[in-house]
Amino acid sequence: MTQQGTIKKLLPDGMAEIEVTRRSACGHDCAKCGGCGGLETQILYVTARNRADAQVGERVLIEGETGQVLGFAMLVYLLPLVLFFIGYGIGGLLHAGGGMSALLGGILFLCGILGAVLYSRGMKRRGAIPFEIVRRL
Repeated sequence: MTQQGTIKKLLPDGMAEIEVTRRSACGHDCAKCGGCGGLETQILYVTARNRADAQVGERVLIEGETGQVLGFAMLVYLLPLVLFFIGYGIGGLLHAGGGMSALLGGILFLCGILGAVLYSRGMKRRGAIPFEIVRRL
């Protein structure tokens, strides 16, 4: 997984904060399509290892460890959804009614989001950054 971005800030320990424009899966012809809601203009800030010794304002190519990035995406997007359905199912098995089942599902959904946030913070503390600056552009 590679992406282009601009270095916004140099961080301690050879790291950099990079501004990346999120790419959509389509052909970026939004004037004709309009179906994605403008995702092509969404700005993300990622932290990456700066082994290329790039400076603030430079355009760089960053590479992500695909397995880690996809694993984190599954954790953030899929786990809360799965937990919601598990909670709803448990409520149904306990004959708690639709409202209570949805509440239990919602609580587990929030627990999944909280777990993803805590996992992300733990990754930052351990220095397990899945992105690295490959080269300057």
